Amino acid sequence: MNIAEASVRFPITVIVRVLLVLVLGYVCMTFLVVELKPDTEQPVLVVSTRFPGAAPEEVEGEITTRFEDNISGVSNLLYTQSFSPYGQSFVVMFFKPGTNLDLAAAELQRNLDRVTDLPSAVQKPQIFKASERVNLPVYQFALTGDVDIVTMSTWADREIAPRIKRIEGVGDCQFDGNRNREMRITFDPERLKARRLTVSDIKSFIDKTNLNRSGGYFIEGTREWTVRTVGELLTSEQFRKVIISKPGDPIIHLHDVAVIEDMYERPDSYCRINGVPGIAFSVFNQVGANIVHTIDLVDRELKSMNKEYGPQGAKLQKIYDQSMYIRDAIAIVRESLVEAIILVLLVLFVFLKNWRSIFIVATSIPVSIIGTFIGMYAFGYSINVLSLAGLALSIGLVVDDAIVVLENIYRHRYEEGKNIIRACVDGTREVGMAAFMATLTTAAVFMPVLLLRGEVGTLFAPVAFIISVAVFVSLFDAFTVVPMMASRWMREEKRPAGILKRVLAPLYFLDVIGGKVADGFMWSLGFFMGGFARKAFLIVFVVAVFGLSHWLLPGMGYLPTGGTNLIRMQVECFEGTSLDENSRLMEIMEDRWRSIKGVRHIVAIPNRNSFRNMVYLVCEREEDSGVAITTIQKQAAAAARDLPLKAINPIQFPLFGNIFSRSNVVDVRVTGKSYAIIESLVDQIMEIGKNTSGIIFRYTDLALKKPQVEIRVDHQRAAHLGFEVRDIADAIEAAVGGQKTTSQYDVDGRYFYIRVMGQEADFKTVSDVGRIILTSPRNPDIQVPLASVASVETTFGPLQITHYNSRRNSRVQFTIQGRPLGDVFTEVVSKINSTVAFPVGYTVLPFGAVNELKKLLDAVNFVLPLSVLLVYLLLVMQFQSFVRPLSILLSVPLSIVGANVLVRATNIPFDSFTILGYIMMVGLVVKNAILLITYAVQLMDEHGVARDEALMLASKRRMRPIFMTAISMILGMLPLALKNGAGAEIYNGLATAVIGGLSIATLFTLIFIPVVYTILDDIKALVWRVKPVDFDEAVAQGSPESTQPR
Repeated sequence: MNIAEASVRFPITVIVRVLLVLVLGYVCMTFLVVELKPDTEQPVLVVSTRFPGAAPEEVEGEITTRFEDNISGVSNLLYTQSFSPYGQSFVVMFFKPGTNLDLAAAELQRNLDRVTDLPSAVQKPQIFKASERVNLPVYQFALTGDVDIVTMSTWADREIAPRIKRIEGVGDCQFDGNRNREMRITFDPERLKARRLTVSDIKSFIDKTNLNRSGGYFIEGTREWTVRTVGELLTSEQFRKVIISKPGDPIIHLHDVAVIEDMYERPDSYCRINGVPGIAFSVFNQVGANIVHTIDLVDRELKSMNKEYGPQGAKLQKIYDQSMYIRDAIAIVRESLVEAIILVLLVLFVFLKNWRSIFIVATSIPVSIIGTFIGMYAFGYSINVLSLAGLALSIGLVVDDAIVVLENIYRHRYEEGKNIIRACVDGTREVGMAAFMATLTTAAVFMPVLLLRGEVGTLFAPVAFIISVAVFVSLFDAFTVVPMMASRWMREEKRPAGILKRVLAPLYFLDVIGGKVADGFMWSLGFFMGGFARKAFLIVFVVAVFGLSHWLLPGMGYLPTGGTNLIRMQVECFEGTSLDENSRLMEIMEDRWRSIKGVRHIVAIPNRNSFRNMVYLVCEREEDSGVAITTIQKQAAAAARDLPLKAINPIQFPLFGNIFSRSNVVDVRVTGKSYAIIESLVDQIMEIGKNTSGIIFRYTDLALKKPQVEIRVDHQRAAHLGFEVRDIADAIEAAVGGQKTTSQYDVDGRYFYIRVMGQEADFKTVSDVGRIILTSPRNPDIQVPLASVASVETTFGPLQITHYNSRRNSRVQFTIQGRPLGDVFTEVVSKINSTVAFPVGYTVLPFGAVNELKKLLDAVNFVLPLSVLLVYLLLVMQFQSFVRPLSILLSVPLSIVGANVLVRATNIPFDSFTILGYIMMVGLVVKNAILLITYAVQLMDEHGVARDEALMLASKRRMRPIFMTAISMILGMLPLALKNGAGAEIYNGLATAVIGGLSIATLFTLIFIPVVYTILDDIKALVWRVKPVDFDEAVAQGSPESTQPR
């Protein structure tokens, strides 16, 4: 008893199985994570180390290089980048996909512990996972109001950020614009000099006074008493009364030599939200978290906090919410999915015109789609734009097997006159192997795709997996549900009468047209089968068209360049520009940006480091404002063109990659030793970018002209006066930037720094630095100006020093528009090779998307041939022949012609997802050829029909189901090809390639494949010239001969 017969005999079992699939599928769907796209983040660890007051050269030499030398052996490490700006070191480590970052961090910490003898000012290195931090925040909000900035900063640090971090699904919450309090002790150098005191004395006396310490405990009877010494200073008045005189000297209070103020820290940055000072928060999700659910929880918490802080004069305002984009993107795909179902049902109605038959076939859709959720849950896939696109693409495929089975059952019942039970069993069995192999080849095409690693593999996998699962579920449905329902519901089609006849008359007229088309196809097939010359002409014509179609393909891109409605701008002022000047320039730009149509919110963060000025423009949806994000980018850059800026680089937050590696950016690194040579090379490459079409923005992180004052100590003179270099450096640091004491002061449980520094008014010019008073810590009577022991020189230095794999480098980025990434990169590299001379030890390296594009091409060169090979081997198994499958595979070149033509005609970018469409197409176009050749072989082998007659008869009988399935697949994918809006760029190219390939392949399959089959069969006969032995006959006669491969 085969599966069809069992299904007909036991319908209750089939119904229960369907209900189980529907129920379990629905339950699994409710547990699936909802997100924009699969997690493609590369595992990243960052080592952050503060070195207050140190210049980039010192940070590089004392910290960064030493760390890099000790971490190169960490397991699974791919490469490192490092950044050494003023006062801090960042070493960024990129690991292989799948690396356990917790284990990697533990190994990294062991390696860092081997680095000893760091300068005393260097703080403990901090290790954190940075995958989320270089990607798009899922939520941004702002804290503003009539509250002082320190209070808001306290709320942000102690209450708001911790509450947000505790929310389910939140990975991190960062904020900008906060200002902390500090107890600032501004000393008067002349008063210190008069009292023979030093800054070290002040710090020492404060630390000795501002102290709480446990004294242990003692027992009194049954009671235990704890002993504490409490001497901490809590107010500025208490600090003023600190005694700083030495034993035996007259009493000197701190206020005698300094001004004590409880005030703000000197700011490194400001933050404005829509022109109003405040604090901006960025929320990042945990990997694998349900983003939509997480954002809903953050929204709820924000409303709760507004009730608490509103009465105190503060307001928490949502600025950006990624769930809006996710919901829009998913809604568009769901809409496409519904439209695809309607179109497929319309196709069934046009062809079948029988509501019973339509219902039987249509059951495949919900069963297959909902059943797919079980597989998604079992293998950890989420609901995202790509997985839903895979479901939408499956709509036309899941009815394929049901149509073929039902059509064959219908033929056995009403053309061959069998009873309904026998027709269902025989009809299903006759096409069973062909349907199974056709479905298996579709899944086989995707097997190599599931083996891909990296970003492309992660993005392709959901589409490949979901389509494979859906078609297998639909195949099982076709073998069980269709024969079971047909055995009880199928009725012979009867022409309607009355008004229904007039309503459906156009459909029956289509049958007439279809008959004429079928006659045309059969005539064409007979014509080309009529002689060798005609066959040769057809082959040559197809080969020529196939070759010429490759000229239609545009240049390659990597991933779709679309993105969210959030623009991040790096506004780079000239080196040495002060924070207040940076802020003034940005205020001018903010006023201009507010007038740009489509801009909803502006978050501006001016920074003391001129290359770290950041702006976030939150834009209206394009369909609401009518303005494209790319237009806003250009207008934002143009609004700053007349201002004294070094560069401005508007970046649309991408769907794929991160803000440092985007698919519309040509990214190269110039590496070497000397920054003077690197600067010359970078200037030449930037000029190449200026003269290359398609490049709209140019950017380099090279900044070498930061004004700085260098103090060069005369060691002999300093030693003669009793000064060490460290004494001089400490005095300079204290006078100019200030030094923090070891102790801190407590305000309501929050501790703030105590800073001892000179008077800011004392430093207006460079020459003022030379007048800093130096007091010898060994002999307070020795007091001299700095200029007497050192020269004061002005020079320029780098804002930061960057490394790639421990070598100095500079990044050059070209943002492109209107040209494919591959074309621009090829042109840029060609110009670099022909015009830029690189000294020995200096080189330029491709980075980011261009590297990934190369990996993609290598992957395609692996996947496409392997997919074709797997399909071929499966067909060899089915036909027990190495020759017959070749005729089926030759439908692939036909499909490539169609895909090339339609991709070119619709101006679709030739990127990764379009290529996935080509791969998917291979499995789909061979299905029709399999149905055709399988039936022809059955006629020849089982019924003794002559070859040419069998091919003609197979084409005639399989024409209707072939056109039904092909049109169903094409119309099922049409909504995805035509959609615009959030995320549409992901599946437009994929669907367009499949539609183009399937359309041409279907039109030519019925003619070209039979012709090719006859040619290959004739060649085989000429080569082997041995008639195959009939196996059954040979066994019956006891023949020892083996069969000849066919």
